[in-house]
Amino acid sequence: MIRVSIASTENRLRGVAQALELIDSDVVIPDRPVMVKPNFVTTTNQLAATHVDATRATLEYLSSKGVNEFVIAVGPAIGTPDSGFDNYGYRDLANDYKIEFMDLNTDDSIPVPAFDDHLNPQTLYMSKRLSESYVVSVCPMKTHNNVVVTLGLKNILVGTLSGVEQKKKIHKGSKAINLTLAKMAQHVVPDLTIIDGTVGMQGNGPIDGFEMPSNVVVASHHGIAADVVGLQVMGYQLEQVGYLRYAMELRNLGLDDIEVVGKSIEDVKVTYADHDDIEDQLTWPIKDDWHGVFDRS
Repeated sequence: MIRVSIASTENRLRGVAQALELIDSDVVIPDRPVMVKPNFVTTTNQLAATHVDATRATLEYLSSKGVNEFVIAVGPAIGTPDSGFDNYGYRDLANDYKIEFMDLNTDDSIPVPAFDDHLNPQTLYMSKRLSESYVVSVCPMKTHNNVVVTLGLKNILVGTLSGVEQKKKIHKGSKAINLTLAKMAQHVVPDLTIIDGTVGMQGNGPIDGFEMPSNVVVASHHGIAADVVGLQVMGYQLEQVGYLRYAMELRNLGLDDIEVVGKSIEDVKVTYADHDDIEDQLTWPIKDDWHGVFDRS
């Protein structure tokens, strides 16, 4: 069974600590650099970005596991990493931890397979250092304008693409982006995921939505299962979120393979307001066998 924890709390620091403690025996950190990846899709709207307290609690936990040095890496779609680190209070973390602040948009890149708007293969480029690291995704719980929800996996896959132009290339319609994310997830997934829903974003996420105080933190060492639990906490079903549905099927996993520890999904479930474009987003299913299209890339 794959364990995913749920902590219910109004205190972000306490919630992250509780969620991680619940899965502590699952977290084994290898001898690799530790890259912590907050979500900075934009650098001027705190609700759209990972709160520094969620990252601080994560660093505290990883330090207790023996990690002494961290890379905090972001690749904003709007704004610069430096402005985000300044605006969101991340610089103060260096007073307590040894941190390298990194711009993923300018890192050396490696190719990853993807699909264009005609569902033909294309190649995207993402951070090389990501592939060499133990990757920790720390993200807010948000709705999205293309794929219904954005949680730990999408934070890694899109947030580490090499620059704004690469990020534009992934947004090629509902069918294409869901296939692309599932394809990329065969190569890269977070090693540890923390989803901060203390105050999430509903409505027109990932930037223009409004607050949802869902008072929950979700965590797991499994980068797909964490998001599958997270989307259910938000009131969605796996069948609505194409890239996660594909990712689960590619791993021969079902909901029965996930063990939720701590609070149950029903204990904390809320109903996030949909994005205005939800109907278009739900057109992701391919009429014929999707495996045939998927295997083109």
